[in-house]
Amino acid sequence: MNAFPDPLVFQHAGVSNGSMILRLTHRFRYLSTRHGEIDVPEGFYTDGASVPRVFWNIFSPFGDYFCAALIHDYLYSPNNRWFDRATSDRIFLDAMEDAGVPWLRRRVIYRAVRVGGWSSFKGNPPDA
Repeated sequence: MNAFPDPLVFQHAGVSNGSMILRLTHRFRYLSTRHGEIDVPEGFYTDGASVPRVFWNIFSPFGDYFCAALIHDYLYSPNNRWFDRATSDRIFLDAMEDAGVPWLRRRVIYRAVRVGGWSSFKGNPPDA
């Protein structure tokens, strides 16, 4: 099974705070074996992985984890009505594995997101 069945198609949508902004021109799905289908709609904006600029030489915002970062951006947005932050981060880790990101790189990125991502989470999952 291809966890990412759709091509990643976007257009440049400008620059914000020194980061390139991209707009999806077609929907993009992640088929998670644990959490089902996550569908990022056409028109969604992303700045890639939210990597501090000092680390861009090591971890580009548009590296081999970009498709997983796009899913994670969507789950951190107000559009997310299904998953809390911890689950969203776990989905990101799983998506990086499904994208073929090497073990050490995905663990470093995941830990960084767990430590520093709390202020960016805008999801609104239903009460448990």
